[in-house]
Amino acid sequence: MRRTNIAKSALELVRIVLLLLPASIMAAVAVPGAPSLSAAGPTTTTVEVNHDGSYSYMVNGQPDFMIGMGYNAIYRYLSPEERAARYDGDFGKMRAAGINTIVGWDADKGYEQDKFDQLTLDKAWEHGLGVVMPFYLPPEGDYADPAFCEQLKAELAAKVTTYRDHPAIRMWGIGNEVIQGVIERGQVEAFGQLYLELADLAHELDPNHPVIYREAEDVFFPLLTWYNPEDGVDRPWLLYGLNIYTFRLEQILDGWSSTSGGRPLFITEFAPEDWSPADRPLGYLMMWDMLRAHTDFVLGAAPYVWTTEGPEPVDRSYGLMDAAGNPTDGSWEALSRAFRAVN
Repeated sequence: MRRTNIAKSALELVRIVLLLLPASIMAAVAVPGAPSLSAAGPTTTTVEVNHDGSYSYMVNGQPDFMIGMGYNAIYRYLSPEERAARYDGDFGKMRAAGINTIVGWDADKGYEQDKFDQLTLDKAWEHGLGVVMPFYLPPEGDYADPAFCEQLKAELAAKVTTYRDHPAIRMWGIGNEVIQGVIERGQVEAFGQLYLELADLAHELDPNHPVIYREAEDVFFPLLTWYNPEDGVDRPWLLYGLNIYTFRLEQILDGWSSTSGGRPLFITEFAPEDWSPADRPLGYLMMWDMLRAHTDFVLGAAPYVWTTEGPEPVDRSYGLMDAAGNPTDGSWEALSRAFRAVN
């Protein structure tokens, strides 16, 4: 992808004053929407998308907007105590910035991302964060192999039944940018059939939380047959997450109604590609303003990405926090102010 050539403001961005409090102090601060840590105990959270003229994202019956964070920290090799301490630091900063949900990628089958597990969920809940729980579908998988597909269904069923009642769960993030690999293997039809079965399985086991598939932009959307299945069954709980790094975002949003047949949308990854550190805050804010101009169907968004210490080479450039947990440039302050304005 190429950086979009647009005119930038000659004025210097106003620096946003944001105090990033330590986790020990954050624990004593009342955060709007955060659970009470003195409550009797967690209860299952119900999430749904309603359509009454425009779409609304509902958490426990209340309208919300998913303010997410692409969470790529790799803590799976640390002790539980070390992981918990890292989560406290990261999640405390996120909640103070107005973030309400973490979005990530799974480590199943040895994939070099972090494993989202009970500790992740517990710590997220303590800090008032929801979780889009990932389930890894390998792009190189053989989706024409019945045994492989049955194994995936068994693994998904085990994961859903294990975590479905945790109050931090918001959605089941089944698959992320899988379709290009499937196309290369000539298995689009087989993958589409399996995905519908996986989605239906998750919904049958847990009707309280939607399923979301995440993919690069809108280019492959016509190939995602589970959004227009031959069985004609309406699945309002089956959602789409769009990952994008250019200002083509505005074009996609303007035409989304016709492209998708009027479906709701989550922007599950966004960042201004190839912008300099000095200019990047403006790029993030411009993309945020684009998606916030379409809240009749855009129900949430998550910038890419939390830390420079993630598993992807591009994380060195896109990370909002460095290895010490400090902002890499002014993007964190800019996004924090924008996020808090929603709340």
